[in-house]
Amino acid sequence: MKSHSQVISEYIAGLKYEDIPRDVIEQAKKVLLHTVAASMAAAPLPITKKVTAYTQSKGGAEEATIWCSDGRKVPAEEAAFANGTIADGMDWEDCTWTGHPSAIGIPACVAVAEKWKKSGKDLLVSIVAAYEGSQRIAMAAQPTAEYVADGREWGLVSWQLFAASMGAAKLMGLDAKQMEQVLGASLYQATVPINKHGDGPAKSDIYHYQHGFTARNGIYAAEVTRRGFDNCWGALDGKDGYWKMVSDQQDESWYGKDLGKLWLIKDSCYLKHRPANMWVQIPLEALADLLKEHPFEMDQVEKIRVKPNMPFIMSPYKETTKGFLDAQFSIPYCLTALMMHPEHRLDAGSFSDKMRHNEKLIAFCEKYEGYGETTTFFHNFEIFKTGSFPVFTIDITLKDGTELHKSCQFPKGHPQNNYTLEEEYDHYRKVAAPYLPAEQIERMIAVVDKLEEQADIGELAALTVIKNA
Repeated sequence: MKSHSQVISEYIAGLKYEDIPRDVIEQAKKVLLHTVAASMAAAPLPITKKVTAYTQSKGGAEEATIWCSDGRKVPAEEAAFANGTIADGMDWEDCTWTGHPSAIGIPACVAVAEKWKKSGKDLLVSIVAAYEGSQRIAMAAQPTAEYVADGREWGLVSWQLFAASMGAAKLMGLDAKQMEQVLGASLYQATVPINKHGDGPAKSDIYHYQHGFTARNGIYAAEVTRRGFDNCWGALDGKDGYWKMVSDQQDESWYGKDLGKLWLIKDSCYLKHRPANMWVQIPLEALADLLKEHPFEMDQVEKIRVKPNMPFIMSPYKETTKGFLDAQFSIPYCLTALMMHPEHRLDAGSFSDKMRHNEKLIAFCEKYEGYGETTTFFHNFEIFKTGSFPVFTIDITLKDGTELHKSCQFPKGHPQNNYTLEEEYDHYRKVAAPYLPAEQIERMIAVVDKLEEQADIGELAALTVIKNA
């Protein structure tokens, strides 16, 4: 009988473009462009400028492009580090049943494809492989609620490393035996789950860097395997398999579950509609709808109630350190910033240092309270894994006594309310417009639209460059 490691490795190594349904290829294009869009939105952020300057200062082989930069190339591993950090900077990429594979897998795949001068078809297959491999490994290793409640953190970024390592290995043309060794090398690159970036009212932007660290390490795992080492089989198997690093249980059925039939890049992947934490998205969508249906001004608002109550993201914003992640993980902050924006949207300016310390915003955040059932991130992800989503309700009381109510369950980008390709193209146009000329934006859309016909993805990478960055 084949081991779990062999089953996954043989499937990923053998996956061909012709095996992948058309709608799955389209989803891979959406994920790719959505990740680049999230990175473009992060162009003005301090973290983007810091990670770009640091990575470029190291020099090295000119192999791959840092997105949102002036176009200077760096080693592929370093480009993945920079781009993984940038891609998560606005928290606007995807979120699957197990976290953010796109901010890790897409930068790694694009960097390796650029270095190796791979085709668009090769890139698309690697993206699908990255998801289908990593998400099965992640689902097999999901812990119990008791494990998480006991203070052991959820392994969100840890298991996404397999998206980078398996996607990179696929582009390098590694065979099934080598792919299994990649899983072993990945074990030595994966982090033990930590959450010091999310410590109550003092969250840290190191969380964004962690996505970059992981994208880089995934390429290293594939590259050292390509060069050869011995005897690191069975990484997913037995009592000392990967799952033991991150969980108290293993659901072995996930390793081979409906391979070639169930496509997790499509069925488990939510492309976030707005820049904010996953569970802030739903009340944001409800508020945006209310502002269209029943326009009101902030100074008319008496109070805002949000159901269910999620204490971690409903806590008083004034008690936080006013850091970037504090804002992104705050329902009061994000909903208030949406109302304060003249076009009722969120962008980089919504999370600027000036905005995070805006006295009007901080005071308005006092008007929020959570009510109803108290719920957790873990509980909501359990709902997501069934193919559904939690329902959030916002109740707004105006000073004249008017009561406004809105519930939302499936915001734009959820698998049950997915973007079409054209909608994703429009999303990219809007997000990239402040930073790129229209011709460059339209050329990127044209390249992605016909990516399977692209002989070399170098042009795609070049289209992420911002002149005078």
